[in-house]
Formats: sequence, C-alpha cells, structure tokens
Amino acid sequence: MTVLDAIARHRIVVVVGTGGVGKTTVSAALALAAAQQGRRAIVLTIDPARALARALGIADLASEPQAVPVDVPGRMLAAMLDQKHAWDAFVARHAPSPSVVRALLDNPFYQRLSTSFAGSTEYMAVEEMCRLVESGDHDLIVLDTPPAAHALDFLRAPAKIDRLLDRELTSWLVLGRGAWRSAGATARFVLRRLERATGKSTLRDITAFFVALDALVGAVLDRTRRARALLRGGDAAYVLVAGPRQLVLDETRALAGQLRQQAAPLAAVVLNRVHAVPELPLDTVEQDLAALGDTPAARWLRRSWGDAVAEAADARATIARFTATLPSGLAVARVAEAGHDLHSLADVALVASALAHQPSTATAMPVTAISPPAALSP
Repeated sequence: MTVLDAIARHRIVVVVGTGGVGKTTVSAALALAAAQQGRRAIVLTIDPARALARALGIADLASEPQAVPVDVPGRMLAAMLDQKHAWDAFVARHAPSPSVVRALLDNPFYQRLSTSFAGSTEYMAVEEMCRLVESGDHDLIVLDTPPAAHALDFLRAPAKIDRLLDRELTSWLVLGRGAWRSAGATARFVLRRLERATGKSTLRDITAFFVALDALVGAVLDRTRRARALLRGGDAAYVLVAGPRQLVLDETRALAGQLRQQAAPLAAVVLNRVHAVPELPLDTVEQDLAALGDTPAARWLRRSWGDAVAEAADARATIARFTATLPSGLAVARVAEAGHDLHSLADVALVASALAHQPSTATAMPVTAISPPAALSP
C-alpha cells in the first residue's frame, strides 16, 4: 500500500509534522500525484511563510485558488490562507443583513479577533476547508499546516470557537454593562481577560461585537459541528511528515500519539530527506580510488565515501526503530534527500513519484543495517 493508496478514498488530507521536515513540499506532491491520477486536487497552505509558492515555482499565491500549470489528466489548484480576508468573507456569507456585516467588520474588537485571537488562523483554515468541500469542485483537498506546535490547535479550533460563543457568556455580553456588574466572579474574570487580550478594545466594543454576532451564532455553531465531523470522520485522513534525525522522530512519535488521542485518523507517514545509500558498486569505487594512489584526494574520497555509507546506515537503523513503533498497516514512504532546495514543479513531481511508487507499511519496513566496507573505512 502506497501513501496514495492510503488516501485514495479520502477527500481531505491534513499534512502535519514538526518544523523544517518538508510538509509543504509533501503537501504539494500529494496534490500533484492526485491530479496525475485524474483527480481534481487543491492544496491550501495555512503557513504564511509562502513556502508553497516557492515549492511550486509560482511568484505568489492568494486566498483565491489558482491553477498550477501542469499537464495532467486531472487538475491542480493552490491557495494560501489570508486570515483577515477569510474572516471577512465568513461574516459576509453568514450575516443575515448588510447592516450586521458592517457592524461586525467595523467593530474594533472584531478587527483584533480576526487577526490575533488564539486559534483564529486555524479556525479560518477549517472554515475554508468546509467551504471547499461544499463547493463540490474538488476531489481532494490537501491542507498544509504550520509546525507541530500548532497541529493540535487546528483540531481544537472548532471547540475554541464554541467556547467563545458559549450562550451563558454571550447572554451577559449582549445585555451590556449592567449585566456585567451583576455577573458572577467567573464571568467578570473572563471579560477582563477578553479586554486584556485585545489591547485597546473596551467593554463597549466587546458588547457591541457580541450584540452583532448574536445573529450569526447559530450559523457559526453549525459550522463548528460540520468541521468536527469532517476532521474526525471518514472524509479526512492525516499524513505525518518526519525527518531521519532521532529528535525529529521522537517529536513525530509524540505527535502521532496526540493525534490518536484526538481521534484523528492517521493514514500515512512520510519519512522525508532520508540519506540515500550510495549506489556505486564497491569494486568500481575501489578501482577508482586505487587509480588515484595514496594521495590527499584519494584519502579524502575514502573518508567521504565511508561517512556517506555510515550516515545512511545510521539513518536507516533510526528509521527502522521508529517505524517499529507505528500502528500496524500504516502506509510509510521514504523520500531521499535531494542535493538542492526543492523549488520547482519538476522537484515536486519527483517527490510525488516517490509517494506513488513505494509499497511499504509500518510492519513491512526493511530493517537491514548497512556497514561501511572495511576497505573504505576512514
């Protein structure tokens, strides 16, 4: 079972992992591989670092999906989440009247909430995911998430919005300052935290926000329920991206456990930037080195060759120990480290090929150790 096999029946793929392991490239490769199979795929990045545009060789990406110029049976689109734009569009879609839209968009508390509220970015990504699903325009939606520290924020975002819109709290806020004075200690504490968290926002701004928002509460809560069902249901699958270093694999193992606790269906693991085993035949290497004689260049080449073989052996053993801890039957792919930064569609296509043609599972991962040949030891 390849990684593509593992996600074939899913409509949503959420790509998670620690920082610097290549999640964005893998996300783009998954979308491209799906498009090569004839699916209508879109990759949406939540990461504001513009890494997706670089990976695709595109000058820039916007919040509206744009076509990626690839000659494939299917179709590939890409977009980058614009948090403020997404919030404003959300309000415009769900507000019952233009006056409510204007009251919310002009409210100082909303303006801070839509850009700085903890979980705001992740919730808007969830909302965009729902919107893309409901459009019916895409067979596969790939979400490229920020580093692992925020991966669970993505899963928890709907619950955070639910708590923000808790009816007991919002009823006090809608009633205004008089109700705030008579509220219990807990409600007053929450209000003080809201005022502190939003800087210059006053209680008047907060109250006005919730008065206007009251007309949207039902729609927002419906969306959070829909989002939870999508994120934990059969439509969604999670792909973990890891690197070959022990520290990264330890963090990845912990993240896999957290995903299980959140009932997030983990479908595959991609081990990225794995050191490739040198492929030259040993006798060819020995002949080449012998021809150089006992020279500084030959000695340097012997050391370099031995280091490369030993590094690949160490990475392979580390990966074998890691995969032994993964759930049985989980699809696993290994992508070799490239000799350059990946910043073109051709590079992404190479990664897509690796994901499509490696029939490996957690229980079937080879555990063969590789030792540097004695003749080539440093």
